[in-house]
Amino acid sequence: MHGVDRGCGLYYDRTKSSGRTGDLRQSFAHVVLGGYVAKAKPGMIWYSSMSGNVDSPALEHIHRARGLSDLAVIPLTSGGAETDFLELHFADHPGPVQQALLNTLSSTLVRTWSNRAPGRYLEACLKMSRTRKPEMPDTHLLSMTNPARLSRAEYRVCVLLSKGQSVKRVSHQLGISASTLRTHLRNIYAKTDIHNMSELVYRLVAMVVIDDENVGRGTAA
Repeated sequence: MHGVDRGCGLYYDRTKSSGRTGDLRQSFAHVVLGGYVAKAKPGMIWYSSMSGNVDSPALEHIHRARGLSDLAVIPLTSGGAETDFLELHFADHPGPVQQALLNTLSSTLVRTWSNRAPGRYLEACLKMSRTRKPEMPDTHLLSMTNPARLSRAEYRVCVLLSKGQSVKRVSHQLGISASTLRTHLRNIYAKTDIHNMSELVYRLVAMVVIDDENVGRGTAA
């Protein structure tokens, strides 16, 4: 997370590099956005692999040292004294499913960031760094063992959400009303100890992606 004009930022590096040469301690948004860095539309996703003339030896060096291949920049604010944005570095180029999920989440990120209380995000990050994060469950929610004991309808809702479908699209695809979908989501939250849509989508995509064929053969109680 970076502020363009002030040059400040918050960083989370899931896999620490073996040396300083691979540390992600600077922003590359200006490289990807170019002249649009201060006026890019909030929520629009810019990929370095799709930006054409990205010429940054520093970015290329870090990606090569860390085994990374792409960078996504999501502006969270624009048009003010400074621009806030989120940078995500990927080991592999995001495929259609991953891009659809980012598109689904980007509007939520922008809305959440605009409604934040200044200083609380940093406070939360510092608090998290001092506490041990709970381990991710070993079994994916959409595995064939159906660990959360989802009903067939609830399972199908999760499958569509895992493919980047919006809530409205899920309702249309399944031919159910918005109220019925909300009921399914409440049941899913209760069975998985998940509290909201963003957490559910993260849980569905945070572990190894199950191929479509296996998902289609999965059974639900």
